[in-house]
Amino acid sequence: MNIRHIAGVVLVLAAMVDATPAAAQKYEFKIQNTAVGSEPVEQPYPAYPSRVRPGQEGWVRVNYVITPDGKAVSPIVIDSVGGAVFEAAVIDRMPDWRFEPPGEERANNITTVRFEMFGGRDRATSNFMRRTQSVMESLALEQDEDARERVDAIFALGGWNLYESTMLWLMAGRLAGAEGDPLGKLEGYRRALGVGNRNALNDRGLRDLLKNLFKLEMELGQYAAARRSLDRLKSVPGSEPLMDELAEGAARLEQQLAADEPLVARARLYRPDSSSDGVALWSYVPARRTFSFDALSGNVERFEVRCERDRLEGPVAAGKTWSLPEGKGDCRVFVFGESDAGFEFVEHNASESVNVAARTAVARNDVLD
Repeated sequence: MNIRHIAGVVLVLAAMVDATPAAAQKYEFKIQNTAVGSEPVEQPYPAYPSRVRPGQEGWVRVNYVITPDGKAVSPIVIDSVGGAVFEAAVIDRMPDWRFEPPGEERANNITTVRFEMFGGRDRATSNFMRRTQSVMESLALEQDEDARERVDAIFALGGWNLYESTMLWLMAGRLAGAEGDPLGKLEGYRRALGVGNRNALNDRGLRDLLKNLFKLEMELGQYAAARRSLDRLKSVPGSEPLMDELAEGAARLEQQLAADEPLVARARLYRPDSSSDGVALWSYVPARRTFSFDALSGNVERFEVRCERDRLEGPVAAGKTWSLPEGKGDCRVFVFGESDAGFEFVEHNASESVNVAARTAVARNDVLD
């Protein structure tokens, strides 16, 4: 059976504190289709994990494939908070999900689903505030080692809701910046944006976060991501002054994307839930159709690319160039290996003189047979 339809899902799971009735839960699908869509038919809720502290909330983002008969298969956990047990709850439930069968003739389809279920505790506990205040004091005194120990202890304790998780990842990003680790800072800020609790991250906070993400992505050569951050910033109310502030950077971004020179993005693998479980990965939506890997550090094992109906995978090796088919919309690259392994993701311009016959593999539908 060919597997053609690539999809993604974002799920938020939370404890029903104080026996909150089911009616208080929020359940919402947001479907985005590029062509004729595979509408959701049946998506049973993932079970709330039993092996977590009372009140803990979790957030999981999964990329998956919709088969021609409407099943969700081949999940990749892109991001999560709350621990590996939340990821397992989602993966365990996915075999029961059903979509309207897209059939082989409907081969241009991406579905994004956002699922939320929560108990409504959108505030931080006094315990969390005491712990985070001690971290901020250590940072103010430039006691980075002490701050790191305290942050690691907060993560290890767990039991945080999505409001607290948003704040915690913002703080982790700030600490990584103080430690001189821009990749860690970027990861922390992206996690905070992914969780995106509204009470913890209002319009002003969202504007500041997107501005910092844009600057970090420009610094690290992740230009395709920088363009997306800038576009999202434009849509946030009150962003006009920041757009003026970033005008020079935005112009430089467009020059980089239009240049003949390769785009070289620095990258690092992370486990989605930052625990010892799970597979470390990095994911990216490139701006160009041809790419390669360079400057490998640590164990970077393999990659997989998922487009609207095509998949391509292979070992990561420096010096080999891969190309994607034209006209397939956004493709997402996943790179897998050991946590903290690093590399450069190189995007090549079509005008570059590469030996396509010898060095390039092209994704085709028959790769999936």
